[in-house]
Amino acid sequence: MGFIKKQSAGFYLTALSAVLAVAGIAFYLVNCKTAYFANFGVNAVVVACAVLAVAVQIALIAASQVMGGKKALDVLFIAAAVLLAVAFVTFVGARVASIATIMTFENNASTMADLTSALVGLVCMVLAMVASIAASFCKVVKS
Repeated sequence: MGFIKKQSAGFYLTALSAVLAVAGIAFYLVNCKTAYFANFGVNAVVVACAVLAVAVQIALIAASQVMGGKKALDVLFIAAAVLLAVAFVTFVGARVASIATIMTFENNASTMADLTSALVGLVCMVLAMVASIAASFCKVVKS
């Protein structure tokens, strides 16, 4: 059986979650360099948790190919989802007051452009988290 034919929904959801997490990291790093958010700097917790989540998801996919659907791999699903949740909450926590300020008092083209990269990064992170949680209910490899 070919590699693609062996994969189940969990594989695709985990891969989607990893891609969305990488996109979230990219948008976060772009947002940290914008004029409005540059003084905040890069929060190492956001980057580290998201990168670790992607590494865990890659390890999960690789281990599932070798071990199949072992119950021991379930902890990796939980670890990836928790790491993505921590990255998302830390990202939101660092930006929520600024988002409110931009939306109410400092609403101009420059700050709205800076806000857009933050919102896209947040959406990517939350979608990565949801995809990771959904993947935990599915098999990665068909029996």
